[in-house]
Amino acid sequence: MYSTEEATDVKRSNYRSIREMIRLSYTVGFNLTNPSSKWGRVLRVWTIVLSLSSVASLYGHWQMSVRYAQDIPRIVEVTNTALQFLTSIAKMWFFLFAHQKLYVLLKIARCHELLQECELFVVMSDLPVAKMLRQQVGRIMQSYWGSTRRQLLIYLYCCICITSNYFINSFAINLYRYFTQPQGFNIVLPLPSLYPAWEHKGLAFPYYHIQMYLETCSLYICGMCAVSFDGIFIVLCLHSVGLMKSLIHMIESSTSSLVPPERRVQYLRCCIYQYQRVASYATEINDCFRHITLTQFLLSLFNWGLALFQMNIGLGSSPITLVRMIMYLIAAGYQIVVYCLNGQRFQTASEKIPMAFYECSWYEESREFRQLIKMIIMRTNRCFRLDVSWFMQMSLPTLMAMVRTSGQYFLLLQNVTQK
Repeated sequence: MYSTEEATDVKRSNYRSIREMIRLSYTVGFNLTNPSSKWGRVLRVWTIVLSLSSVASLYGHWQMSVRYAQDIPRIVEVTNTALQFLTSIAKMWFFLFAHQKLYVLLKIARCHELLQECELFVVMSDLPVAKMLRQQVGRIMQSYWGSTRRQLLIYLYCCICITSNYFINSFAINLYRYFTQPQGFNIVLPLPSLYPAWEHKGLAFPYYHIQMYLETCSLYICGMCAVSFDGIFIVLCLHSVGLMKSLIHMIESSTSSLVPPERRVQYLRCCIYQYQRVASYATEINDCFRHITLTQFLLSLFNWGLALFQMNIGLGSSPITLVRMIMYLIAAGYQIVVYCLNGQRFQTASEKIPMAFYECSWYEESREFRQLIKMIIMRTNRCFRLDVSWFMQMSLPTLMAMVRTSGQYFLLLQNVTQK
């Protein structure tokens, strides 16, 4: 489809659309441009160090839960943050073992390899329909890459806001106490945790610095690992939707006057070959994300309810907690919206493919053309979808069900507190 210069421009343009995600991935230990390089292998060591440091901080969360076992609001906050960074650790370790596969899928998307392999633009290059389709496909793919960039930036800013709130609040309070030197003060860590053996050490080196390092690692991967991993899903999912939309336009033109009747069977075969490529790519994306996203969906059910409960507590006692939980809900809510909304777009686009085959003027074509239409309609009746393990689909109905369930958890916590 593209010349050498055009392919280079497309690759460069797509890189600019996701450059923040790629650069951010370096900071959590993943090289999305060349994972097999020496630098890529070195970065994997940082992934292991970062994740193990976060696991070590579980001790502080456990000790906080033990000491304040009767303080439900505090226990809720500790549980909420612990579940969040445990989810990020699971994503990091999955990312570590599936790094090469994710890199290949991302490379296919960045370079538009499936469109490059499409025979239609070679076989029909002498016809006006090829030029028309080239322009339409270019506009479609540009539109979806623009949508990808908008979603990534919104997600990135949401995560930066909530992680900065936790860290800056902790750092500012400790800095103030360092200069004022009040008697018997307790340090404030980025995430709610407690290290009893060092509780009375204050800001002394290295006790405070070790605690700060462990909790900052946990806080950092909560936000930045989410952007890196979920960002790849956004890119792959929306690229697939763009491929499906492009395929639909190709199919709709199969019986147009721009294609000579004697070449329409050949044109249709090219569309079928392209459908097989898109179907294989969609299946690989689903297989890659279906099981790891189960942890995100299940924990989000609890985390939303816990965040709503903390917001309710913060309304009357702590404005800082209220603001923090509002930002948390926006970030965590957007995280699931990204999966469900794009999953719904993925499924809706795939459902239009068999209709595109059916709605072309196949009844006026040759017997071979009609036979191919019958076979491909039977094949495409099985639409693509993105699953969450074997239990649910990434769709808007799933999102609505999660919102209702989270509300029930919130009401349960509220009733327990009142009793």
